[in-house]
Parts: sequence; structure tokens; C-alpha cells
Amino acid sequence: MSGITSSALARLAFWAKGMVSINDARMEWPGFSYSQPEWARMRALSAPIGAGTYHLFTIINAVIFIAIAALGIFGVFLPLATVLFPVPAETSALKFSLLLAACAFLIIGLGLPISMRLSAMLVGGKRMRETLVPAAGDDVLASKVSWQINRIMLIMCGLLVPGILLFIAYDIQAGPIITALKWLAIVLMAVSTMTGIARHRKS
Repeated sequence: MSGITSSALARLAFWAKGMVSINDARMEWPGFSYSQPEWARMRALSAPIGAGTYHLFTIINAVIFIAIAALGIFGVFLPLATVLFPVPAETSALKFSLLLAACAFLIIGLGLPISMRLSAMLVGGKRMRETLVPAAGDDVLASKVSWQINRIMLIMCGLLVPGILLFIAYDIQAGPIITALKWLAIVLMAVSTMTGIARHRKS
């Protein structure tokens, strides 16, 4: 049997619900790939969660995370920036971007697991948890999901530092770049959808 707790299993079930929805839409989320047995297990875990319950979970999770992020910005980032950089005009771009990336990683790295934990506790009641029966390998799957989330955060925060430095060094106007990134995101979504359709047809 799996050594996973009931609360961790509930969080895994809510995560599985979101990933299964993406997979059912024939889309893929880069960085979050699973084997066929893992997909089968996530479908079984997500089955007891209705659309309304999952929608409520996402709303509560977003509200809690935004509150935690605001607390991190006003309670950690701004006080540290004030102490470390008392004269904004003399602030090093590298030092500022490193502080920003570190705080972003701290806020997301701690805030997201906390918000998911609290949301699962509030939404996933006793009745729903009773329907979730742990199986062998659930703890391994939960650890894999946690690593995937942390890996994406590391990549995002790692790209933040050189990105800020390039914007400052070359005085880049963000408007055209944001527009280009929007179109790039649309193209990537289309490619992801087509890839998912092709894989479903092969299977």
C-alpha cells in the first residue's frame, strides 16, 4: 500500500483533475508528462471530483495564493529592497533582479503548496476523501508532481534574472515583445493540441 496521507491524496486528486481535463482537451502542458499507468491512476483519482467542486477549488486556491503573494511582496520583498537598496537610483540591476527572482521563487515555492493544501482541506470534505482509496505508487506520483512544479519554478525564476537585465541594458520596450509572446503562446497551444490529437489517434 501507499504511504501517502489522506490530505496529500486529496491534493493529488485535485491536481489530477486539472491534468486530466487538459489531456481530455487533447492538449499537453510542457514539463508535465506522465506514463500510461500514471494517467490511468490520475483518472481514477479525479473521478470522484465533479466539475463544480474542481471549479470551486481553483477559485479558492487562486484567492489564497494571491493573498500569500501579496503578503510576500509587502512583507518580504519591499522591506528587503528598502533595506538593501536605500537609494533606488544607485541600485544595481543585477542585485535587484536577483532579489526579485529569489523572492518570486520563495513566494511561489511556499505559497503554491500552502494554497493547494488549504484549498484541498476546505473543498475536499470528509465524504470526498472517503472515496479516495490510496494505492501503491501514489506517494511516488505525488513526489513526481511536486518535482515537476519546482522544476518549472526554477526555470521561470532563472529566466527572470537575465530577462530583466536585458530589458534594462538595451532599454527594450515591452509592448511589441508582449504581443509577440501572446502570438507565440497561441502557436504553442495549437501545436500542443495537434500533438495531443495525433497521439490519441495513434493510441
